[in-house]
Amino acid sequence: MVQQPLGVAIVGHQAVMTHGLSAMLAEHPDRVHEVRLPRVWMSLAGVDVALYDVLGLHRTDGSDLRHLVEQTRAKVLVVSRDLRPDLRARALALGADAWVSMSADSDELVDAVERLAFGVADSEPIDPLGQSAGLTAREVDVLTLITHGVSNQDIARELVLSINSIKSYIRSAYAKIGVQTRAQAVAWCLVHGFPPPDDPLP
Repeated sequence: MVQQPLGVAIVGHQAVMTHGLSAMLAEHPDRVHEVRLPRVWMSLAGVDVALYDVLGLHRTDGSDLRHLVEQTRAKVLVVSRDLRPDLRARALALGADAWVSMSADSDELVDAVERLAFGVADSEPIDPLGQSAGLTAREVDVLTLITHGVSNQDIARELVLSINSIKSYIRSAYAKIGVQTRAQAVAWCLVHGFPPPDDPLP
């Protein structure tokens, strides 16, 4: 039996991102088709996977993501902003099924959609930062924010953790990458592919 293209809906909060995702899906009509959502939507009939732009957690209270997770049958694939790992962490904590980087190309995006729809998605990004050093996802989140000059207190607020937890993650991350100071950590991160601090956070 020929596999029908998967129905994919885009829930976005920025037109350029939404149009970009739509164009990427359109490159693979044999594998996916976009289900256009009305301005006000409740159910997602015919939708296998919903692409959720994580920026929604920055601009809103996240009620649309909670609705996707709790009130629809669609699986939720978060499109993660590389400079905001905290938003990705919040989305996963709210029940999103998996995530893909916004820097993924169309093949990688559709591959992620299919893995999730067919039950073989994993929680690892396409190119996991810090993998060679054995960093955990939380340590990567903390180091990313450190690279962008975010203070420990603000990191704690962003990741909804205590300041002591943040300090513990910093100590363990520093030990793994072999540095002792914040400046050394930033230098290591930039050499190893972390997003540079001159790219502003959204």
